[in-house]
Amino acid sequence: MITPSRSMTARLTGGLILLSCLARPLVGADDVVTAGETLELPTLTVTEQQDLPPVESWQHTRIADFEVLTNASERETRRLLADFHKFRQAVRLVWPVSAQRVVSASLILCGGKNSFDPFLPAGPARGDQLVPSLLLRNREQIAIVVDLQTQLVAINDPAALLATGGAAAEYQVDHYRQLYREYVHFLLSQSEVRPPAWMEEGLAQTIMDIELTRKTLIFGKIDSYKGSASGGSPLEAAADDATVAGAIVGEQPFNIVLQNRRFIPFARFLAITHDDPEAVSPLGNNLWAKQAYAFVHYCLFGEKLKYKEALVQFVGRLAREPLSEELFRDCFKVGYADMEKQLRAYLRYTRHQYQKYELQDSDLLAPADIALATASPAQIGLIKGDALRLALQPAAAHQEYRLAYRRGSREPALLAGLGQVDPEPENALKYLNVATKEGLPSPTAHAALARLRLDGFKAEQGTDGRLTNAQMAGVLAPLFKARTLPPPLPEVYATIAEAWSLSAVSPKPEHLKVLDEGIRLFPRHSALLYQAAVLYRQAGVPANTRAIAQLALRYPQDETQRARFEALLAELPPAN
Repeated sequence: MITPSRSMTARLTGGLILLSCLARPLVGADDVVTAGETLELPTLTVTEQQDLPPVESWQHTRIADFEVLTNASERETRRLLADFHKFRQAVRLVWPVSAQRVVSASLILCGGKNSFDPFLPAGPARGDQLVPSLLLRNREQIAIVVDLQTQLVAINDPAALLATGGAAAEYQVDHYRQLYREYVHFLLSQSEVRPPAWMEEGLAQTIMDIELTRKTLIFGKIDSYKGSASGGSPLEAAADDATVAGAIVGEQPFNIVLQNRRFIPFARFLAITHDDPEAVSPLGNNLWAKQAYAFVHYCLFGEKLKYKEALVQFVGRLAREPLSEELFRDCFKVGYADMEKQLRAYLRYTRHQYQKYELQDSDLLAPADIALATASPAQIGLIKGDALRLALQPAAAHQEYRLAYRRGSREPALLAGLGQVDPEPENALKYLNVATKEGLPSPTAHAALARLRLDGFKAEQGTDGRLTNAQMAGVLAPLFKARTLPPPLPEVYATIAEAWSLSAVSPKPEHLKVLDEGIRLFPRHSALLYQAAVLYRQAGVPANTRAIAQLALRYPQDETQRARFEALLAELPPAN
């Protein structure tokens, strides 16, 4: 048992976050909307103002940085939020993560009337997957949505069926753990380069299993079960445990779940992505999720900590290099087969060094102040609309925003949401013009306004089909405003590059300095890098073109992208 001064996970995440300073803009643009101009919003017809449906029954509160919308019972909501408050404090103690990059965060607790279903992202593979919670996000916003209505789900899990002795079993959804999982995935997603799916899930499950008492917090501890050291079945050894032997099963530690199951071959296990079914729905005793837990736990806490640095090195290099057994061997000094053997031995006797924190002088157990109130139509429309937009359900999001708008809400954030999902460009422009003019600190809204203006100007006839100076100003103004607002967005710089590529006036090298800033922030954004390289070539700076193309080729690219940059390099004159 050890008590470190800094957790391993903090070091790992810190090593993956790209740090960069923003340069001052060298190209300016005056806003095409003058300070004294009156901006108009789309008007409502008499029909639209009539026959509004009843306002849905939701409650609203805030807990730390999260706005909460819930239609679960007040008792269930308070218990869950109080527990979540303690969990967040515990996570901060063992994992001192830097400040959140997102501007707004919401938590939606769906307790009835199938209110969770509309948030499920569209896709043919989703219907058969068990998805009891969701993390929906872009670079600026996140929404965690938890299905509290579903209590039991049927599963087809060999370990669970072996425990029950039946042909089928039901899994009891642990809503607390689902909320923990999504929160940890949110923290992990703050890195510019997202960790591999197995790393995220392994860390998430490790952190979810924090043990908290009034006096201590224990991180990384795994209990050994009788029979495991001698190779006997831990499921048989735990037969007296009602959660294992009964007809309803729940979460089990990795050393129980995996002991009688074959591992997923490491080549496949490490290659599973965030969008694969195993990662999308890691519910219960999912083999891939538990193998991720076992592998990450083994590296961070087992084998006298010999693989800690190897894990950091491996994940860091995966951000720059393709996955291969050669890369794995170079970091861990063993191949896939040998690591599987070591991991199998770890299941039999899980000798490890966990972390223990004394809480006598800590405010960790301070209760949360949870004041529930009836949610207003504006709060319902904005929180649900934002979540649905993040879930890539623009029509449903538009309906939620529109209901709040028809009931009188004119909040800039609501108008910005409407502007991003309204199918009519003319209406969308009106919403975004007003929202951004009101000083909304949303880089996404300003970028969306610039995109709408650029698309509209491209459809018009300018000078030889190119953008006029006035049109360029109309596009660049909101983009340069967006640059001043956190978090930085790659689409801001990509749209600046696209606008200059369409300008009637060829940009000078000093005009393109802003793209250098974007490249420093987003060196993996192929479209931005390619457009910037082409613009520098046209501006007569082949050295910059060469440097950008060579930078792009340092990161994994598909064959089409690689060929584009290689062709660009081949067209350049020889370097001096």
